[in-house]
Amino acid sequence: MRPSQPFRPFFALAALDAIIGVLPWLASGGPPTPEWHRDELLFGMVPAVMAGFLLTALPRWTRTAPISRAGRNALVAFWCAGRLAHAGLPAFAQPLSAGFILTFAAILAHRIAATRKSREYKVVALLIIVGIAPLLPAALSPRVALAGTLGLVAIIAGRIVPALSGAYLALHGHEPAPRLPAPVEYASALALAGALAAWCLAIETHGLAGGLAAAFQSVRLLSWRGWQVARHPGLLALHSAYLCLPAGLTLQTLREAGLDVPGGEAEIHLWSTGAIGLMCLAVMASMIRRQTGRPFTNTASATAALAFGATAVPLRLLAQADAGTWLASAVFCWVAAFSLFLAAFGPVLLRPVAAPRSAQPAIPSGAER
Repeated sequence: MRPSQPFRPFFALAALDAIIGVLPWLASGGPPTPEWHRDELLFGMVPAVMAGFLLTALPRWTRTAPISRAGRNALVAFWCAGRLAHAGLPAFAQPLSAGFILTFAAILAHRIAATRKSREYKVVALLIIVGIAPLLPAALSPRVALAGTLGLVAIIAGRIVPALSGAYLALHGHEPAPRLPAPVEYASALALAGALAAWCLAIETHGLAGGLAAAFQSVRLLSWRGWQVARHPGLLALHSAYLCLPAGLTLQTLREAGLDVPGGEAEIHLWSTGAIGLMCLAVMASMIRRQTGRPFTNTASATAALAFGATAVPLRLLAQADAGTWLASAVFCWVAAFSLFLAAFGPVLLRPVAAPRSAQPAIPSGAER
């Protein structure tokens, strides 16, 4: 076991931050300010998940040594400083959040440049976009951060979802799905970038950009054959989370086309609660199992965490029309999801423990790519 691995502290802190981010809801009986909730998700939880995932996966991607324990601890302290400032010194919160994300991006860029893994520069570019978002005007900042984060979700999910799905199918005697041709993947990325850029800048495309991106992302998702792996809770959660990306683009398209779509921010909640929140839960659980040599199965608490995370998505959409009970239910499911995640994986994250023996094979090497 390697207790200095970055995913350990960052995943634990991300889950705690996800819970803390909605505590004002529970304390006041009403939603926190949009700025508080937005910053907790986009500049708190998500960067912690990204740091834990990418810094752990980076040695495999670039064939370099893992980040030192001192370097990891310094980044953890940097992240914590931003969160403490968010709670008590708001004037310093945005610069510290930006500084953490940009420092993390610089570390990745240095490693990538040293090994000439040019395909990874797009990850760095998106991290920089998310990193500069806290410094932008208030009207633009959340959209840029959300768009950059969705781009990272598309890249990371595009690696791990088909890899894990294929591994599961192979373990059960089925042929893995073939990968989409590279030109289709490039077109999908360009269409998504165009749609999110138009959304950020409030450019009216009459639904063309969003519709094209939704179509490409749907083709991409269908190519991973989610219906064949739906019996595995972790894989079902990954596919369901990614479904929220084209679903949100579809809602945006319909609204731009002039149709009366209920919920003026429904796509934002689909993206934030589903494509980001549920995806973070599923990705963290997957990486923990892979890095600790656990079998390709879910414990009861891990399955319950994913179930509550998935349930929070439709409840948050229902709260668009009628806050009341639906909003409180969505908050409860969100808190339950991350609390159960900590119950399932907290002991593993806080201290190294021996992986349990199982007759079932572990997730194949490289699946977190």
